[in-house]
Amino acid sequence: MGMTYGELYRKVKDQLESAFEAGQLFTHVTNKKVMHLSFLGEREAPDKVVELTLKLCRRRRDGEPLQYLLGEWEFYGLPFKVGRGVLIPRADTETLVDVALEKIRDTPTPEVLDLCSGSGCVAVALSHERPDAAVTALELSDAAYEYLLQNIEINDVRVSPVRGDLMDYTHLKPLDLLVSNPPYIPRETIATLQREVLHEPRRALDGGADGLDFYRSIVRLYRPQLAPSGWICLEVGIGQSGKVGEILAAEGFTEVGTRNDYGGVARVVYARLEP
Repeated sequence: MGMTYGELYRKVKDQLESAFEAGQLFTHVTNKKVMHLSFLGEREAPDKVVELTLKLCRRRRDGEPLQYLLGEWEFYGLPFKVGRGVLIPRADTETLVDVALEKIRDTPTPEVLDLCSGSGCVAVALSHERPDAAVTALELSDAAYEYLLQNIEINDVRVSPVRGDLMDYTHLKPLDLLVSNPPYIPRETIATLQREVLHEPRRALDGGADGLDFYRSIVRLYRPQLAPSGWICLEVGIGQSGKVGEILAAEGFTEVGTRNDYGGVARVVYARLEP
């Protein structure tokens, strides 16, 4: 093709109209950073590198998530393998980790369960920050479970993966902390989501008619599995915090509260079980 690295980057940038995404794709394929183009830019790129870079560029323009194209994404400062079949870790969910860590700050060797674990981003981050914690990650999807296993390994954390359905699972020990980022998109609104999101597994998005099905089930099924004074921390969608708080209060939870994410959205609802 006879294209230099500089020409290749400029072509990708023009097509994606995003310097950040162009830089991410360019570096991912070429293993060369954009900042080095001042002295590498006139060097000719191998044809295979050009072909692969432009192929990924076309897939991105067709709406495939950048994270899937890269195969990896950062969450809480840690690397996570991602791809088709698993929900992409998002910065909003880091708030869930922050709150969870606060709630078990003074609990020695806490027993922790992460429901709907997906890539394992929450469970792995918690274990990384609290190596003394006994963290279990429950995931139903075969595809997501494979990513969960990979991410536990590459981050070298002590997380126990379980392939199973939250509707049937019983934890063997009383839980000091239950944490979850469950599906919470109302079913009828899924079709209106950004096309990138529609590439993600529907099972990880569909929260039922009003988006609250999983919260009702989690609170009802796992209340008996919490230790006295145990905490529950749940990520919620925009405008759902009040209703999820009501669900918790109706089941006898106290100290119900919310925490905003970095964008000012009430993203986490937490509560404590009466001793």
